[in-house]
Amino acid sequence: MKAIIAAYNILSNNAALTAVVGTRINPLRMPQETTFPAITLHVISNIPNSSKSGHSKSDFARIQIDTYGTTYQSAYSTAELVRTAMEVATPGVFNGVTVQVIEYDGEVEMSEDNAGFAGVYHVSQDYIINYNR
Repeated sequence: MKAIIAAYNILSNNAALTAVVGTRINPLRMPQETTFPAITLHVISNIPNSSKSGHSKSDFARIQIDTYGTTYQSAYSTAELVRTAMEVATPGVFNGVTVQVIEYDGEVEMSEDNAGFAGVYHVSQDYIINYNR
């Protein structure tokens, strides 16, 4: 949850990104009537940072950030804005979550042919976020 709070804060406060998507940044799912481009984000996994001196004080979360657009260019250019926003953000404190580092961990391009008449284009990016518990 903390990783999503931090990522949402980073994305929703990036002027270049919000100029394109506005407030269409949502955890887990998009509302049915969302216009595009739009973004969703969710946690894939959360792993404690092992410590020999007790419980973990920080975690590594793998999050997935998905960008959607009605054209390939729209989805891809929005994904590039997401990557830039995430990479320049750390270290820092985002909505009360101390983030030590964010690492881009790859992407895949897809299409959602069942979405609407023409379908939508979809870029899915993974990030590893190391944050304080």
